[in-house]
Amino acid sequence: MTPFASVALFRRNGAVVFKAPRKEPSAEKTQARKSAARYWRGNIVEPDVLTKIILVQHDGRMVYVAERATNNGLDRPWVEHRLDADAALKTPHLAACLSELGVDPASVPPPMPDVLEINGVIYRREI
Repeated sequence: MTPFASVALFRRNGAVVFKAPRKEPSAEKTQARKSAARYWRGNIVEPDVLTKIILVQHDGRMVYVAERATNNGLDRPWVEHRLDADAALKTPHLAACLSELGVDPASVPPPMPDVLEINGVIYRREI
């Protein structure tokens, strides 16, 4: 089963805050997205206003993030992007999701360099 964690960003008194992340019990990304959306929509309490639902998956060096913004109750499409684990750990809500998934910041390997030289041969990564 692929582990997912979700977190929601809320607007409370003009400031953007997030609640503690939650592990998603789903095995597939689509199911995890639906489960996260249902859960976070059901946990809105006045005066909070839901602004964004974020689903996080960690796979070795990369962190896969899917975000769904809401605007006046209307859902926007899911937007996906990838981050290095170091970059994700610098963002508080993504770092909270990674800790929920059991990722230790000290054990995350460093990102791969764009250029490597081994025995005089230069290898460049396709970007």
